[in-house]
Amino acid sequence: MPVIKPVGDCALTVEFENRISIGVNRQVHAVDRRIAEASVPGIVETVPTYRTLIVHYRPEIIRYREIAKKIGDLCEGVSDNAQGDASDDIVLELPVLYGGEVDVDDPNALYDGWDGRETSPDMQAIMDHEHKSREEIIDIHTKNLCYVYFQAFAIGHSYVGNPEKIFSIPRRATPRTLIPAGTLGVYGDQTVLNGVDLPCGWNLIGRTPVVLYDRNREQQSLVRSGEWIKFVPITLKEYKEIHEASKHGEYVPVTYKRSEKEGAK
Repeated sequence: MPVIKPVGDCALTVEFENRISIGVNRQVHAVDRRIAEASVPGIVETVPTYRTLIVHYRPEIIRYREIAKKIGDLCEGVSDNAQGDASDDIVLELPVLYGGEVDVDDPNALYDGWDGRETSPDMQAIMDHEHKSREEIIDIHTKNLCYVYFQAFAIGHSYVGNPEKIFSIPRRATPRTLIPAGTLGVYGDQTVLNGVDLPCGWNLIGRTPVVLYDRNREQQSLVRSGEWIKFVPITLKEYKEIHEASKHGEYVPVTYKRSEKEGAK
């Protein structure tokens, strides 16, 4: 059973096992879904992370002891159910350009010493640290299905985990104060997707032409927590075509259930 603790006077945390793993995170999202389905009066918002779920509530509507009891009841049996068959989980194919210059949507943005056009400014650093060729780095990054742990800092800013620890390169000694939307950064077995222009201290490996965050869409973030991603390498020509279609709401992403693809890992 997870541990439930107060966080100030209008939130609580549901804490699971203290490690980053897909299994633990699936439990977090399972409880999150149960809370949403229960429609508990007074709950304002839930915020899932790697191993915890923060629940914000209005104490004038529901007191801590009452909400902690309700959520504790909703956690019953979640460990067993969340570890079940994942073959029906949704997979999203995300096209990525692993190097090459493209136009940026905001030509006036200042991207920390470079114009933001190069899609993989840290590829050489990654290659040098891992002692791999560019082709090997791309193959390593795209060979597995990757799991979306949660949205962080901003909608469309997704933390994505690979089932294997694919890289050993550390974070950059000096973070960049701004990188272009769509950029992918890597660190260990993790990939971060940047839905908007944001600071980032990870090594930048590529960029997707797909608009990850659009406040005018019904589903503002293209990528959803608890689902899976298959990174797909594309050419510069494909990048330009997909980006134009995505900006105009004409791009239809490829999605399928894990069970529909043989060999899905």
